[in-house]
Amino acid sequence: QFADLVDESIQKIFVKRGEQPTKMEQFYHVSDTSSYYDKDSSVAGPAKAKFIGENASVVYDAPLQGYDKIYTQKKYGDALKISQHLWKFGVQFRNITSLTESLMDSMREKIEDDAADMLNNSFSTSYTDGDGQSVTTTGGNAAAYFSSSQTREDGGTAWNNIVYDGTTYGMDFEYDALKAMRRTSSLILSPRGQQVNFEPDTLVCKYGSSVHDKYEELMGAISRNQIPGGNENDGAAKVGLPKLITNKYLDNDTYWFAFDSSAKNDKYGFQWRWSQRPTMDAPKLEYDTDEYRRKATMFYDRGANDLRSWVGS
Repeated sequence: QFADLVDESIQKIFVKRGEQPTKMEQFYHVSDTSSYYDKDSSVAGPAKAKFIGENASVVYDAPLQGYDKIYTQKKYGDALKISQHLWKFGVQFRNITSLTESLMDSMREKIEDDAADMLNNSFSTSYTDGDGQSVTTTGGNAAAYFSSSQTREDGGTAWNNIVYDGTTYGMDFEYDALKAMRRTSSLILSPRGQQVNFEPDTLVCKYGSSVHDKYEELMGAISRNQIPGGNENDGAAKVGLPKLITNKYLDNDTYWFAFDSSAKNDKYGFQWRWSQRPTMDAPKLEYDTDEYRRKATMFYDRGANDLRSWVGS
């Protein structure tokens, strides 16, 4: 509690609230569920069609089982309590009842933290969040979201989604890394070992980071048909990412990710499952003291399905 609410020498008290909507929807596929847990799976159809000789029998194939991924709903919330004295002579007197609506800001902060932390820890298989809860950061194949050893469903050669130029994994964001990003994506194969049609077009990085600054410099040079970092006008500097998503909740200055925005769906990429979106409960008064109480709650889980449409560094 704070005394300024009932200090009549203070004419104005401003309620400071978060003004921005959540940004996680920009890189998560968001859906709703009524189940305590959802279990996603996948199946790949037959392999590539084969030549059939004259009067020969067609070669039969069978569908290929993919990996499972489970999303289990968890409850999050926050609450506010104010004494009757402060509520009556402070909050109501000053007409700043929107103070209680700031609970929704705490919901937004939690959502943004949890969404970004999946990327912050995406090169590991788990992490401990701010609530002390262990969070898994693996896909259905038990590999980290970004790994050079992504198990393939048909048992073939593992695929890699860490930016790699053939020599170095995890390259700093420079023009050569953009080329390596394209190369890395081109080498990712389907569950049957065939080419996939993902072409990353969106960069995700920390707002104000060295990656953010370098992106602006590179794209500026590319737009002028110049080699980034030089003055040569070669007309060939066209490898770029036309879309940019920046996020202040990302921790690492040098981490960057790219994904194909056309594949932001329930099959591929990062997933956010709501069973209850942020909800403000009705206010209640504590019977004995008339203390004002209000809370907000939500239920969700987050994770990732197939990350063939993403690369990271």
